[in-house]
Amino acid sequence: MSRPQLPPWGETPPTPRLQAGDIVLLHFTPTLAADLQRALDAARAAGLKPAALMPHLKAAGVV
Repeated sequence: MSRPQLPPWGETPPTPRLQAGDIVLLHFTPTLAADLQRALDAARAAGLKPAALMPHLKAAGVV
């Protein structure tokens, strides 16, 4: 898998094409609401349904 080129610090990165199993991490920044909306829109465009990570980690015995 190729690694995407990141933009300069402070610029919004391009929205990636999400795939089943991708993990999206967001930071608490002033753009959190817009970042979350972009992630949800990308998931919807890919036909994916967001899910909490912790239940899957527990089911796998990771935590």
